Amino acid sequence: MRPRKEDSIELWSQLSVLVAEVGTTLDRRLSEDFGLGLTDFLSLQALANGDPAGIRMNELAQSLGLNQSSATRAVKRLEAREFAERLTHETDRRGVVVRITDTGRSIVADVGQLFRREVGMAFEVAAMDSRTSSVVARLRYAPTLDR
Repeated sequence: MRPRKEDSIELWSQLSVLVAEVGTTLDRRLSEDFGLGLTDFLSLQALANGDPAGIRMNELAQSLGLNQSSATRAVKRLEAREFAERLTHETDRRGVVVRITDTGRSIVADVGQLFRREVGMAFEVAAMDSRTSSVVARLRYAPTLDR
């Protein structure tokens, strides 16, 4: 008898559990250690990887899977800590872009180490959990997974 192939609904369920559990853990650790939420860090990471001249707010929102309002709130929090700044677009004076500051770049490097460590540990735990083990195995062997 052939083993049953993973059902896409089951994999989706496992992925949802994994994302929720890892996201909660990361959010807590980032808040405790750096005073940042997960959305704030992911926003900084997107800015650090984006155009050095800055990116438009809607581009930031799309890259994070957020709506415009949530991205705007995240940027306001980052601006308050001087991790990001809003500027007038270089060629479209009506447009506004968001750019990471040097202080923001510094925190991204520090937080990135914690982020990678926490995700690695969360994957180790999730690999032993029947609710998430199949999706973790698939993620581990994905050719583009950051190791």
